[in-house]
Amino acid sequence: METAKKLKLKSSRFFEKEMSSKAQELIEEIKLKDRSHLRLKEWYKRNHYEKSLKELRKQYEKYFTIAKVDGRTFTAEQFVNQFEIPDIPCIITNTTDDWNVEKYWTFEKLYQHYKETSFKIGEDDKGRKLRLPFKYFLEYLVYNKDDSPLYLFESSVEDLKDGGADMIGRYKQHKYFQEDFFSMVGEKHRPPYRWFLVGPKRSGTTVHIDPLMTSAWNTSLQGHKLWVLFPPDIPKSIVKAKGLAAKKEIDPEVLDESIDYFLYALPKLIEKEGADNLKIVMCVQGPGDTIFVPGGWWHAVLNLDNSVALTQNFMSINNFDKIWRSVRDERPKFSQRLLEAFKEKRSDLYERALKLDDIDKNEFRVLKDANPLSSDDSSGSSSSSSSSSSSSSSSSDDD
Repeated sequence: METAKKLKLKSSRFFEKEMSSKAQELIEEIKLKDRSHLRLKEWYKRNHYEKSLKELRKQYEKYFTIAKVDGRTFTAEQFVNQFEIPDIPCIITNTTDDWNVEKYWTFEKLYQHYKETSFKIGEDDKGRKLRLPFKYFLEYLVYNKDDSPLYLFESSVEDLKDGGADMIGRYKQHKYFQEDFFSMVGEKHRPPYRWFLVGPKRSGTTVHIDPLMTSAWNTSLQGHKLWVLFPPDIPKSIVKAKGLAAKKEIDPEVLDESIDYFLYALPKLIEKEGADNLKIVMCVQGPGDTIFVPGGWWHAVLNLDNSVALTQNFMSINNFDKIWRSVRDERPKFSQRLLEAFKEKRSDLYERALKLDDIDKNEFRVLKDANPLSSDDSSGSSSSSSSSSSSSSSSSDDD
């Protein structure tokens, strides 16, 4: 009841003692498929429901060093020069003044507009999407006591039935992120890039890099998110605390979920490596804030309370080189489609991509000549020092 009142929900389904039997049945079915290694009772075995996330926030306040600028006065040119080109994360405040948040993006309004719409809230072991009508997911959000709850993470907004597709017209592209070269291939051919997120308190995403070295923006419409970011030069084995788990200094299980990472792994990691050596950047993002995450930066996110957010990944002129190399090496068929689009619509980008390929081929030849014992098989894509790091990233279904 307290949660429903706080979220200003009106339907009686949110003011019962527990979620409806139908919602519980559907949720349990999804849980067993989404995390098949867990039994149902293991979803709440750590009693995180009883822990204070306010105390967790206070624990990390000393590391809240991210730059903040005001979206009402900060220009797109300033953003490019101060943050995008040098690859520096930032928070831009006051970015939803013209998004009609109270009309479209409160929990009650989302319930009114989309209660029958089925959204993705997980995947089975074969990567198939697990969907649930929003009315049942919102019940789950209100009543659940799971350690790390299911997270609504919808990428195919434009294909949703029951009115979901109109969501795209209910927000405006920020002035800082107008450019996105992936759009040249059309919506049907580009990788997933746009997500609608509804995260129950304690849900989140553990440490990852966004795919294909793309940069991203994430805008909070409701709720607060705790972020930790590490620059690209910090090794994967360190940010994921695998060494600590291997040495049994932490339980390997606490690396699987965001809340466990923030509660157990990150404090131990900071103690072991030192915050300065890790170069960590942390912050709390609140409603109306947009965070910019440069391509290649590791990041993990925890929802400190029930949240609604939108996020997009993009390719611009300022992150072109590293993204092209990653696309070329990891998605060769898509890279050819993208190259054809450049040739047809932006000859400057076409020439730039070809020049990068030549540079990398020459570097590969030099390395091969310097090491004659290396493999003679050079028929595949050229070696690129800047793109290989993204192969370790998880899906962009995050944050």
